[in-house]
Amino acid sequence: MNLVNISDLIIAIAVAVIPVIGAYIVKILKANKFVALLTPLAHDAVVAVQKLGVVKYIEGEAKKSKAVEIVVSALTKLGFKKADLTTIENAVEDEYSKAIAELDVTYPQMTEEQEKAAAEQATAKAQADQAAAAAKAKSDALAAAQKKLAEDQANLTVLQSAQSN
Repeated sequence: MNLVNISDLIIAIAVAVIPVIGAYIVKILKANKFVALLTPLAHDAVVAVQKLGVVKYIEGEAKKSKAVEIVVSALTKLGFKKADLTTIENAVEDEYSKAIAELDVTYPQMTEEQEKAAAEQATAKAQADQAAAAAKAKSDALAAAQKKLAEDQANLTVLQSAQSN
């Protein structure tokens, strides 16, 4: 075997192996990028869902599902088509467990009773507004009728004084 054949063989092997190694390196880099992005995305999703719980009653599992949905959506927008749902759920749970004490103080959650009371209060306010609008309409109609009566009485007085003359 001569030197040219050996160098051609080495070049052929290198040309065949480089794409495989490159694909493996890209896969590792993408996985590392996924892991690096997952933690802040999970934290932001947990905070967002916790903020939503201030004005609306949300159960624990619904919070988790919403946070996972937010993370999956964000990862999809960043180009990660296939994301392991279990890994995302675990990241969300981990971030929630790390931040729960601070989040409960910063964003106190609405209870089911508070939501019902708020709904009842909104209904009562709507009914009161409707009653006030109806009363205002009646008041406006009464004022218009009184004005019309005063005008008619003035016209009657003018007609009676004209008839007397």
